[in-house]
Order: sequence, then structure tokens, then C-alpha cells
Amino acid sequence: MTLWTLLQGALLVANGLAILNNERFLEKYGWGFSNLGNNPMGPSPNALKYQIIGMLHAAAYLRVPLIVLNTLVVFVKLLFG
Repeated sequence: MTLWTLLQGALLVANGLAILNNERFLEKYGWGFSNLGNNPMGPSPNALKYQIIGMLHAAAYLRVPLIVLNTLVVFVKLLFG
């Protein structure tokens, strides 16, 4: 396993996180963005669930850089196999 393979794997995971739809998928299972602020007596904002929800929210903003990185990986794969 090379560093290039690990970077491709991380790119695939980032792609998977970026395509999760908030309304159709995350809200249905209680992992939506609306769960961040409506729980005053619940767990602290530092709880693992809230950190994961925040990461999923941040991954949604990575769509444009992911398009560039995916294009770069496709061209490298086409050139070097």
C-alpha cells in the first residue's frame, strides 16, 4: 500500500461524505443539521455525535475542491495507469 493509494482512499471517503443529503438521509436518522441547536438539555456540543454532524456539515462545502481533486486523479490515472 502506497501513499498514493491512501490518498485515493481518503478522497473516496470525502466523496462519500459530501454526497450525503441532509433532508433525505441525515434528518431521517437524527443526524441532520437541525439537531445541532435544538437540544438545550441534551449532551454538550463537544459530544461525539455533534462533532460528527459538524464534520458532515463541513464536508458539504468541500464539493468544489473535490471536483478539482477528482479530475486531477482521473488525469493521473489516465496518464500513468
